[in-house]
Amino acid sequence: MLCLFIGTGVFFTVKLKCFQLNIFKILRETIFEKQDNSTKSANNLTPFQTLTNSLALTIGTGNIVALGTAIAIGGAGAVFWMWASAFLGMATIYAENFLGIKYRRKNKSGGYKGGAFFYIEKALGRFPAKSYALCCVIASLGIGNMTQINSMSSSMEYSFGTPTWISGIIAVIPVGLLVFGGAKRLGKVTEKAIPIISLAYILGCLAVIFVFIGDVPAVFAGIVREAFGFRAVGGGLAGAGIARMSRAMSWGFRRGIFSNEAGLGSTVTMNALSASDDAHKQSQWATLTVFFDTIVICTLTALPILLTGAAGGLTNANPMAEGDFGVNLASAAFSAAFGNYAGMFVTVSVVLFAIATAAGWSVFGVLCVEYLFGRVSVKPFMCVFVLFAFIGAIMKLELVWGMADLMNGIMAVPNLLAVMVLGLKGEVAPEKA
Repeated sequence: MLCLFIGTGVFFTVKLKCFQLNIFKILRETIFEKQDNSTKSANNLTPFQTLTNSLALTIGTGNIVALGTAIAIGGAGAVFWMWASAFLGMATIYAENFLGIKYRRKNKSGGYKGGAFFYIEKALGRFPAKSYALCCVIASLGIGNMTQINSMSSSMEYSFGTPTWISGIIAVIPVGLLVFGGAKRLGKVTEKAIPIISLAYILGCLAVIFVFIGDVPAVFAGIVREAFGFRAVGGGLAGAGIARMSRAMSWGFRRGIFSNEAGLGSTVTMNALSASDDAHKQSQWATLTVFFDTIVICTLTALPILLTGAAGGLTNANPMAEGDFGVNLASAAFSAAFGNYAGMFVTVSVVLFAIATAAGWSVFGVLCVEYLFGRVSVKPFMCVFVLFAFIGAIMKLELVWGMADLMNGIMAVPNLLAVMVLGLKGEVAPEKA
């Protein structure tokens, strides 16, 4: 799977001439460009709403829990490989969303609907497309729903001692309201809520980093050093450990993919709802999802954990008991800097991110269910989705994350193969024709 993800990312990075290096150009042509009012539609989302909806889909427990898990198991070097997965993922997500815009379809109300299954059907045939859609339905219940709410309940139990079943009830109400409200309601909520939640979390991380600002260069050096299996020993470097490097790479890519979802085709559904007909421009908006999700948010989560030594990391200032990782690492990092109440800030952030992510994945699941079984199956699926939110809150952590990794792999195979097939045929263009 790593070969498939890396190979696809490298192929499109070369094909698109390393366009992701010029992130300032992408920002200038999207967020900082005056929005065209002609792209507004009663039936679809504005490009900015597609970005916030996609961020709601991706910015969640992957940025806090998955990042903490990657560091706890893969070491500080896992952060470097998360950056690598993001760099390649920016090219992959551009390609899959370019194809998503190209092969989306009109719905009965005059708006657009789309998903990776449409271009998979074009490239590989109907059976792989339907198989992918079925995996996505399962994944929306697991990766996008149970994993998020499980992390939320674990965080609330860690910080407040809240029983998991109560967390499940707390989650069901807002998730249900957003799920049954559809993509338009979600878009209206996320375009206001996601920037505020993200900014608050970013400022909190920056505050912790500022307290330990003098150690930042050493932490970055340690991230790069451990990414290739080296460790500091008595002022020098120990020899490269293949096992350490392999573990760091594996967990970095695994959790990087879980975080930004590049290669899974999930963000295609959101971007296909855009009222814009410019596939190149809309794919740039999609690229920003990976940039903000992994390069910005994940890095800002990693630095406090490593600076405070919450994972027994580079400074060893406040090592935790073995086995405490994920969201607990981020909470411990904030507590180390500002006291126990600061750790609760992370919990609140996880709760808000988890609910937004679960609701975002419901839109993805709904479109896949409709593709497979028709419109009549949508309402029953929504009811099942809300029920699974409660189940996720009370399940064991190991089982939920194991299911998430499995679904990621199954979803990625037909999606990446289809993107590669169509890419080799020249159907992905770096600029507007």
